[in-house]
Amino acid sequence: MPPSDSIDLGEKDKNVLAAWRLMFEKEYLAEIIDLKGLEMSVFGFEVQHEVLARDNFLNTEFHLDPARTLSIGNKVLKEQFDQNGVLARPVIRVVNLSENYHRTMEELRMRDRDQLLTVDVKMAHVFHPYGWLKTAVYQCKDCDLVKEVQQRRARQRESPSVCKVCLQKSFEGIETLNLPLTNFYPRPNFRMLTDECYYEDVQDVSMHQITYNNDHHLIQCNSSFELIGTLSDDLVGEVEPSTFMRVNGILRVQPIPTRTFAKDTRRLLSIDVLSIEPLPIKESK
Repeated sequence: MPPSDSIDLGEKDKNVLAAWRLMFEKEYLAEIIDLKGLEMSVFGFEVQHEVLARDNFLNTEFHLDPARTLSIGNKVLKEQFDQNGVLARPVIRVVNLSENYHRTMEELRMRDRDQLLTVDVKMAHVFHPYGWLKTAVYQCKDCDLVKEVQQRRARQRESPSVCKVCLQKSFEGIETLNLPLTNFYPRPNFRMLTDECYYEDVQDVSMHQITYNNDHHLIQCNSSFELIGTLSDDLVGEVEPSTFMRVNGILRVQPIPTRTFAKDTRRLLSIDVLSIEPLPIKESK
């Protein structure tokens, strides 16, 4: 097996991993065991925000960096699935976020990027699913080192610039104290392992802002405030147009789809959807 460019978890990530493991074993082990024999390739596992918030450290990390925290949690949950004979790949879906995260579209700004939020919406349009390269895997042609590079959706594919192992070999026996490294430009020599890459299923949805009363009677659906959300994995194909949903996600900044040149600086807000919850909204006829 070719060597891989392993990444050691930092102290904080180790603590996050331990917190997830403790929570799953304490709160959700029986539910995980009941899933044995599940015949699904991917399974959305709902975690109540109230349960997650009982661990102050985990709750803080989820608030500050939800994407990273969930990524670690998914690894822990996959470990729990494997130990209990559940073959599906799990994806954590945190639901019932506290009122502190509830926002309206009209108040969202660029300064809110990467923040966790909840919005109540009407699904205006559901687009066709598509896939994207989420994790590209490369191999050095000289030493066979394997390196994973996380990609960004709707961006140019990124690849490794230099092999650290080969670079270290290049410097062996050389006095580097006064070596002007700015004059040293190693050329990348990687090939992409297409079969090892990870592709993710996604689906974009167009959402309109809604307001409703305590009896869940619709007061207004405002098409002036529209936001694009992106569903992934088990959520793809699960949403219908004209349905009312509570969307929990991370606010992102994306290039405008109609940009006419590569370095266009204009951006739009969108939501990476973490979970969805149906709303029992009643429309007046």
